[in-house]
Amino acid sequence: MALRFLGKSTLVGTSILAAYYGIADNQHKQDLKGLFKSSINACRASKILALSVWDYYYNLRGLEYVSPEYHEARSKIHYRVANRILSLSVSSRGIYFKAGQYLGSLERIMPREFTEVLHVLQDSAPPLSYDEIKIVMETDLPRYQDGFLSFEENAIAAASLAQVHVAHLKTGEKVAVKLQYPFLQSQTKSDFRVLRNITAVCNWLLKYYDYEGMDLLKLWKTFHDMCTKEIDFNYERENAEKTKKIFENDKRVYVPKIYRELSGKRILTMEFVSGVKINDTNGMTAAGFNLNKVSDILMNTFARMIFIEGHVHCDPHPGNLLIRAAQDGDPQLILLDHGFYRSMDKNFRVDFCKIWKAMLYFDYTEVKRICDKIGIGEYYKYLPLILTYRTIDSRKQIGEIISQEDKQKLHKSNDITFEKITRLMQVLPPDLLFIIRTSNLVALHNLKLGGTTRKRLLLYTDYSLKGLHKYRISYYWEKLKFWIWRNIFEYFFITH
Repeated sequence: MALRFLGKSTLVGTSILAAYYGIADNQHKQDLKGLFKSSINACRASKILALSVWDYYYNLRGLEYVSPEYHEARSKIHYRVANRILSLSVSSRGIYFKAGQYLGSLERIMPREFTEVLHVLQDSAPPLSYDEIKIVMETDLPRYQDGFLSFEENAIAAASLAQVHVAHLKTGEKVAVKLQYPFLQSQTKSDFRVLRNITAVCNWLLKYYDYEGMDLLKLWKTFHDMCTKEIDFNYERENAEKTKKIFENDKRVYVPKIYRELSGKRILTMEFVSGVKINDTNGMTAAGFNLNKVSDILMNTFARMIFIEGHVHCDPHPGNLLIRAAQDGDPQLILLDHGFYRSMDKNFRVDFCKIWKAMLYFDYTEVKRICDKIGIGEYYKYLPLILTYRTIDSRKQIGEIISQEDKQKLHKSNDITFEKITRLMQVLPPDLLFIIRTSNLVALHNLKLGGTTRKRLLLYTDYSLKGLHKYRISYYWEKLKFWIWRNIFEYFFITH
């Protein structure tokens, strides 16, 4: 009887949905499509969670944590789990794709196996057909044809949340039109619920295995808040306009113009600008650009955003950083995709400047004092390792790679473990977490351009002093003191 009732209910429900789908407009059809797709995503995600939990439990049981056998087995499991996440990200789009991108970008934070596998998500996602994507313009900008002279149907780029088309305005200007996937708003609400539940399950499992200090739901909240802002293109427009204002007198940096009248929550129309990706060193060399100059511009731009402006572009992957020739022929950095930003309040920005200055002076008492103030507490000792690649016991030259001896000490002391790093990530203020992520990505670009870690760290120190001193005379005095201290220290006291 129960099965018969369930069968009839399913048949009636399906018939009602089919009838509604037949009379619904195009946008409502996309909303239904998003809801259906989110249900499929939930099933896939649940299956992957179960497989991965079993994979770790079954294959690591009985192995001693510090043994080579444990680390070898865990590495193989990491690769398998990362490939499952990759498959889920590509097939599910939207927030799942964004989550995969996020994990893949966490160099030096996530296990190496995850970043290697998921790094491919940084480049592109498969685009929708023009018939599907134009629904967004027809719904949100009904008179869009009055603004455009022509509109290319094939997308030139596609990412986790949207795709980009080239168009020409009636004025003749060439523009790039960023269109959000039409099903994303309805799909995202359900996907968020599923991902939160998965995070809650993982949270429970970690506590079951005596990791009481971890709270993955706090990390989830940070990710949720970030994505909620990013799917509203008005937020991206505001960030772009603010950044353009910041760099309006710096000819080395350019932010494309936004056309407000042709933009909205799901549409962003901007000036079309082309250039060479920041990681295409062959392309830049062929174009005649000096890679050292490119590196300097990149480092100065992000140092200024972090230490002086407190308004930071947190998605500096190669597709968002282009290089073109300025009017004088020198390289010019183009900043694209302004959906992922952190805006720090003045007090936090100043505290971070103080932390950076204290780390470079080896003043870990001051580092601890400020870290206690902002809620990091005992985990302050990991910041020098993450930001400057030195332990609190190290006395190496600025920019020198962590020594094998220091690595062995960390390994033997069991100071660097998954649970401790996870705890650090959750006690870090969100602003600092994303500054670390951004700095790591920019550091990788710098190295590819031929820059050195030492030069980057010293430049960041210079900007931290600028961020602390409003008046030039006090800044130059602090800069001179640091220069004297650094040279004396490196000459007399550094261990070689």
